[in-house]
Amino acid sequence: MGFIIKLPKLKDNDSIIVVVNRFSKYVTFITAPIDCTAEEMRILIAHSRVLGLPKYIISDRDPRFIGKFWTELFKLMGSKLHFSISFHPQIDEQTEKVNALLELYLRHFVSANQKDWAKLLDIA
Repeated sequence: MGFIIKLPKLKDNDSIIVVVNRFSKYVTFITAPIDCTAEEMRILIAHSRVLGLPKYIISDRDPRFIGKFWTELFKLMGSKLHFSISFHPQIDEQTEKVNALLELYLRHFVSANQKDWAKLLDIA
């Protein structure tokens, strides 16, 4: 799981949560505000196209995932949170590759003043 941030603001959303299923390689993009709380993120993920609850989540050490709420939430879901090591992106290489490809895609199809980048995520 990762984030692409600092996108042009669209409604209240200015970032993308990237969820990659390591087994099926299925990718889900979820638009979100950059300052959303853990509870808001849980709701966004629950209402997205993510298939089932994951056994493991690999993420960087984003403060959102280190907080007490997230650790309790992962325990309740039966998921374990694994952190990638700083400066070793190969641990979560699939998400890093998807992020790079999505950023390239958005650069080609979204202009600086364009406000419909979220609609393009469904065809990315």
